[in-house]
Amino acid sequence: MKLLFQRTLGLTVAATGHMNRTGPLIRVFIFAVFCSVALAEEPPSPADSDPQPIAVEEVISDKKIQRRLADILAAVGSYEEVTITVVSGVAILSGLVEEERQIEWAKDLAGRMDGVVAVQNQITSRPKGILDLAPAREEIEGFSAAFMRRLPTIVLSLTVLAIAMLLFFLASFGFRRTLSKRITSPLLLNATAKVLAVPVFFLGLYLALKISGLAGLAFTVLGGTGLLGLALGLGLKNSVEDYVASILLSIKKPFRPSDWVSIGEYEGIVQKVTSRSTLIIDFAGNHVLMPNSLVYRSTILNRTANAKMRCDFVFGLDFCDSIEAAQEAVLELLAESPFVLKDPEPWVLVDELGGSAINLRVYYWLNVREVSTFKVTSHLQLEVKNRLLAEGFHFPDAQREIVFTNQLPIRRDSTPQKGPGIKAVLGGKAPRLDEVRAEVSELNRQARESDLPDQGENVL
Repeated sequence: MKLLFQRTLGLTVAATGHMNRTGPLIRVFIFAVFCSVALAEEPPSPADSDPQPIAVEEVISDKKIQRRLADILAAVGSYEEVTITVVSGVAILSGLVEEERQIEWAKDLAGRMDGVVAVQNQITSRPKGILDLAPAREEIEGFSAAFMRRLPTIVLSLTVLAIAMLLFFLASFGFRRTLSKRITSPLLLNATAKVLAVPVFFLGLYLALKISGLAGLAFTVLGGTGLLGLALGLGLKNSVEDYVASILLSIKKPFRPSDWVSIGEYEGIVQKVTSRSTLIIDFAGNHVLMPNSLVYRSTILNRTANAKMRCDFVFGLDFCDSIEAAQEAVLELLAESPFVLKDPEPWVLVDELGGSAINLRVYYWLNVREVSTFKVTSHLQLEVKNRLLAEGFHFPDAQREIVFTNQLPIRRDSTPQKGPGIKAVLGGKAPRLDEVRAEVSELNRQARESDLPDQGENVL
C-alpha cells in the first residue's frame, strides 16, 4: 500500500510539476484521498496499535453491600442464622433457614443489589422431623383464611337455601290439601305433592349456588345430568324401584294390615308397608322385612281377603263299618260345632279305598278372621274320633302281612268294644271362642310389644 502511494504520488508530482502556485494545494488533497482509501481497505492490526488501559471505578464498597443485605434480612426476619460476606462484589450467603423457599428468595435479593457481580448461595434448610406438621398447618391456615373471606357469601347462600326448603314444604302441604279429595292413596298423594313442589326447591338451590359462585354446578343441577341422574348413577336405582313399587302397592292394595299372606317363600301376618319395604311377622314370631320391589314382583297369596276358608282332614274306617252311618254322624257333629260355618255347608266324602281302610275326607268352612284353623281342626278331629268310637266304628291300622311258622288258633270278637274314658270325653265342654281365636290377634300383640324396625309411615 505504501509503494502504491509513493508511485502515485510521484506521477502526480511529475504531471503537475509545471503548475506554479496551485501545486501545493493539489498535492495535499491527493494525499488525503489516498489515506482514507488505505484505512478503509486495510484496518490496522492490534500489533500495529498500542493497547489502551481501561479505567475501573469502584461504585459501592463491599462493606456497604454486606451491611445493606444484612439490614434487609434482619428486617424480613427468619434469617437470624444466615451469614453474609461480600468479597470483590461477590456475595457469599451461608447458614440455615426453615423453609426451602427462603433460600431462593435470599439469592434473588442478593442478585438484585447494586454492586453485586455474582452470588454464591450456600444456605441450606433445616432438616425436618419425621412428623412434620408444618405443611398441614399452613394448609389449615390458608383454608381458614379463605373460609373467613367467603363466610358472608356462604351465610347468604345457606339463608336462601333454607327459605327455599321452607317454601318447598309449604307448597307441598298446599298441594296435598288440594289433591286429598281426588287421590285416595296416602303415598301417591304425598309423592304427587312433592313432585309438584320440587321446582320451588330447585329454584332456591339454583339461586344459592349462583350466589356462592358455583354457577357451573347450578346449571348441572338443573340440566339433564342433575340430581336425578346423579342419584341413579350412584346406585340408587333399587331405592327408586322400591319407592315406585310402594306407590303401586298403596293404589292396588293386594293386602292390608293384619292380613294372612304368603309372599314368595314367606308366610305371615302383614304389619305395615312403608315407602321402602313391607314388614310381616311369621307364625314363629320372626319379623320378615322385604323390599317393596320384590313384593310387587312376587306371587301374593292373601288367605284372609275372603274371611271364609275351607279346611279338611282325613280319617280311615274299617271295611266292615257303615260308611253312610259314619258320614251322618260326622255331619251331625259339624252342625253342632259353633265354629263351623253353616254356609257353605260341610261335606264328608269318600276320599280313597285304601289297602286296610276306607278313607273319608271332611270338608268344612271357618271364619279365619275370628278363629284359628289349626286349633279348630285339632278340636274337630278329636271330636270325630271320640264320636265314632262311641258308636262302634273301628279305625284299623295299616295292613301288614305276618307269617307264622306254626298254626295258631284265631278268633274274632264281633262285639264292638268301647274304649275307656270315651263317655267322659264326650261329656266335656266345647272349647271357648277365646281358646280358638285366630293367630292374627296374638301375632299383632307380639308385634306391638317388639322392637319393629322404623321404616317410615304405613302407606296402607
